[in-house]
Amino acid sequence: MMAAARVSLGGVCLMLFTAVFFTAVFLTAVFLTAVSSAQVPDGALPRRPSLGVALGPHERGAVVTAIVAGSAAEADGITAGDVIRAVDGSAVRLPADVIAAVAHHASGDSIRLEIIRAGQTESREVRLASYPRETMPGVTFEYGAVTLPDGSQLRTIVSVPDGNPLRRPAVLLLPGGGCGSIDTPLTPDLAQPGLMRVLAARGYVTMRVEKSGVGDSRGPACDAIGYIQELDGYRAALSALKKHRSVDLDRVFLLGISLGGVFAPTVANESAVRGIVVYGTLAAPPSPYPGRSDRFFRELAAVDVAAAWSSVSSRVLVLHGEFDESTVAADHERIAASVNARHPGRATHVELSGLDHCWTWHASMDESRGHCGSGRPDTTLSETILRFLQSA
Repeated sequence: MMAAARVSLGGVCLMLFTAVFFTAVFLTAVFLTAVSSAQVPDGALPRRPSLGVALGPHERGAVVTAIVAGSAAEADGITAGDVIRAVDGSAVRLPADVIAAVAHHASGDSIRLEIIRAGQTESREVRLASYPRETMPGVTFEYGAVTLPDGSQLRTIVSVPDGNPLRRPAVLLLPGGGCGSIDTPLTPDLAQPGLMRVLAARGYVTMRVEKSGVGDSRGPACDAIGYIQELDGYRAALSALKKHRSVDLDRVFLLGISLGGVFAPTVANESAVRGIVVYGTLAAPPSPYPGRSDRFFRELAAVDVAAAWSSVSSRVLVLHGEFDESTVAADHERIAASVNARHPGRATHVELSGLDHCWTWHASMDESRGHCGSGRPDTTLSETILRFLQSA
């Protein structure tokens, strides 16, 4: 049963973060393309280019289904219904072909599109804009980067409450195991970015860090890196967060979602934090699943997750959704027990009624199965996390 649960977690992690990624691309019409101890200004890591169209499949290429207002595509007169047949002379068969072609450019570059409009073929030169930045009333978002030992640069996004000169508690996100982006400014309230925005709105400094090769990040493709390189990213991000001028060093927290929860105890044991929250995670390394490298799973398999948890002295909140088909309550109970065995009373396990792995609500497991994220929107997870942060 446990092995099946771990394979399922990998599948759902991949589906969830693939879904978030492609929602950001197709529905919101944006194209993506020694550990450093401080976040560098974002000028050192340029914003990726944006064409500004939503695409769907078409027998002759990729059809434009929507245009982002103020985008490069709008400026050049691209309209919904146009079919992109080629980019820079290379034929297009799928929307992903257009995404890949745009990702090879930089903001400000021009690309040549061959489009079909009303049955006629046209060629257009389009100058690519920069991917937009996230905004939120009362909050400033700072875009920077951290550098890893191999030279990779990872995009960081820090949110800071406006108008408060005091140092604030801070939360670092350790995201799930897929390779989707956590930088989704046109769909900011979805999935993990949305969860972080809830915390930002309540006065917390928050930080997200992209994985290698994702979004603006420079380095090997996410699906090629190993566990150690991903861990290096979280190490560097936590170090940078602790150096931020707005952060209260005595009130720094980790939030591990899904496979991110497996990284959490190692990160916390290397650099002390006030507390850890994990949701829908595992008590041991998962079985391999598509979308990540063999090296990733080989390196992760060598990690003694239970031992790492037993060394954690911070307060820990271990959360699990009642109708999470990807993980099991027993793993969450085991994590809490590992912490409490050496540090009695430090960890608490809570089952959240009706929630799936994507923290939407269902009436039953049968209703939840195969519908992660399609249930009723629910604030139970964010409210539970906030109560823990406020009391820790």
